[in-house]
Amino acid sequence: MTKALEALDSSRTLSELNPRIGEKVQIETRAPRGRYSVQLLGYRENGSMMVSAPKHSSVNAGAQVTVRLMSGNFICAFSARILKIQSSPFAYWHLEYPKKTEIRRIRSHTRVPVNLLVSVDEYEPDTGLRHDWPISAMCTDISINGACIDAALPLGKQGDKLFVTTRFSVAGIDQVVLTPVLIRSVQPVEGGVTTVVSHGLEFLDMDDDTHLILAGFVYQQFLIETGNLEILGV
Repeated sequence: MTKALEALDSSRTLSELNPRIGEKVQIETRAPRGRYSVQLLGYRENGSMMVSAPKHSSVNAGAQVTVRLMSGNFICAFSARILKIQSSPFAYWHLEYPKKTEIRRIRSHTRVPVNLLVSVDEYEPDTGLRHDWPISAMCTDISINGACIDAALPLGKQGDKLFVTTRFSVAGIDQVVLTPVLIRSVQPVEGGVTTVVSHGLEFLDMDDDTHLILAGFVYQQFLIETGNLEILGV
């Protein structure tokens, strides 16, 4: 799997990350197991962190939880103990201020693993290696700049142009994307039961609407892979 996150110095503190009040925070409880999306209410360095209380949770003070939050282009994760559960004047939790955090930067050219069925067609009639277009293939990873597509046979040679069409869902809405691509690499995959040829593709001449849809999909898949989808409420 292509790494989608860039590790940073884990000695950085929560205050250095400087998350905004109101940011979405994901809380994972261990006993009973659960995952909740809450809001950051405030924090004091070496004191505590305050978050809104989940509506339905049977966790007690003293329990250990895993906390994840996004701030700008960063994701922060740490373990903490629930110091106090308050119900008045509103429901909120005091969490132990983290002594150690794992902070990672989302790379600008993040590639995310997928299993997308795609249709590949010739860019110009009768100029490629094949004559049985369109061809079904499988997209195994994707970024806003390109994709890796596996097929049973070579779709062309390095430097050839093709058209790729695929369908996916962004925030529950079906989208169809058609874009020209440039073959950057062609590499047989060894060791499989069946023959597979992997193609590294670069997206070309993508219009603004298509680019926006693709960026939304890549970011959505990135959140799914890192377990942070609920943070944005997608």
